[in-house]
Amino acid sequence: MFLFFYNFFLYLTSPIIILIILIRVILGKEHNKKYIEKLGITNNIYKKKNKLIWFHACSVGEVKSLERISQIFLNKKYDVLVTTSTLLSEAYVKKNFSKGVFHQFLPLDLNFFVKKFLMNYKPNISVFVESEIWPNLINNCRKNNIPLVLVQASFSDKSLKRWQLFKKFFKNLLEKFDFIIAQSQVEKNKLFKFANIKIHDVYNLKNSSLKLKVKRSNVIKIKKEVKNSFIILALSTHAGEEKILLNSLKEITRKIEDVILIIQPRHPKRANDIKKIINNFGFKFMQRSISQLPKKNTQVYLADTFGESGTLISSANLVILGGTLSPIGGHNIIEPAQMSKCIIIGEYFSKIKDTVNIFKHKGAIKMLENNSKLSKIIIDLYHDKNTLNSIGKKAFLITQSFPKKEKEIVKKVIALERKNENSKILV
Repeated sequence: MFLFFYNFFLYLTSPIIILIILIRVILGKEHNKKYIEKLGITNNIYKKKNKLIWFHACSVGEVKSLERISQIFLNKKYDVLVTTSTLLSEAYVKKNFSKGVFHQFLPLDLNFFVKKFLMNYKPNISVFVESEIWPNLINNCRKNNIPLVLVQASFSDKSLKRWQLFKKFFKNLLEKFDFIIAQSQVEKNKLFKFANIKIHDVYNLKNSSLKLKVKRSNVIKIKKEVKNSFIILALSTHAGEEKILLNSLKEITRKIEDVILIIQPRHPKRANDIKKIINNFGFKFMQRSISQLPKKNTQVYLADTFGESGTLISSANLVILGGTLSPIGGHNIIEPAQMSKCIIIGEYFSKIKDTVNIFKHKGAIKMLENNSKLSKIIIDLYHDKNTLNSIGKKAFLITQSFPKKEKEIVKKVIALERKNENSKILV
């Protein structure tokens, strides 16, 4: 019944949806040539040479988690298709993925568009990321005998609340997947509690993400300018966290003379607001978006650009993870850990709890019980370089174990695809 009304609503509103897409093209919010892909029409001249694995992810963060695993399948002689929904995620695929990876925007979830898309590519297996649940797409994959996999399954409380009225349909939809890998134990428990959904495994693909690119020339320039200054990087900060960091910096500068705090906001568009906060504290600061690099007397460096996280992490002596000092839930700790950095994490890490627990168990991270102790922890680490470096080395060693789990998942996906092909032959 839900599917009937879902499709009825989509068909009624489809002219409006298409009109909105065209308006977005005019406004530059959709690709001026590739927008037709959302109607199931492909721009790719795709001639199938090998078996095709199809990945779908929406946001840039989800897409990034597919970078290593897509390369593994390329190496195993699979064709790889990645579909996304946004211009930013498309740009990330084009810039960072191997040239052998095909990209297309996901078609709107109307049967007509979905069927055209599947007829063009004829994928051998489909892999969806996190909460990308599209009823018609899933049903048509099942009708066409295309195995379905959901990796790092994660549904917000808000989205599950929306599904509450259609819990049975939601459960039936997820049961169409051949196997589901939850992002964390928390997510596994949440889905089981919500609708008794069976989860086959738990793993976050972001844990085995590729090492960030580092522009060595800029690292050298920064190190040359700041000389022996102790560099603290606050990575992916959110509103409210800058004040906590700057208050801590006040305390730190009373004990340590040569210290620089780099603030890299999660959303660079917040730069003007952050500048006002820095000015209110009276710190000497420089700004990356106007091509400035920190100098010896710089106290705060505002890194308000995209794509330079690797360079900033490489330059830092210590990393504070943004999204953990305020109730956001945290971000990826793997990136600084891969560069052997000592990481300080606040009390809010619900989104990365499983990963944090691994690091905590191995003594590979510094945990804050409350934000007021931040300055003391930093001062202590400044004076105890052995501990600082030891924590960073332990963090690095942990990151080396994660790709093994990813390889296990690849084996499961390949086994599922081969089993499906064999069943076709038998029929």
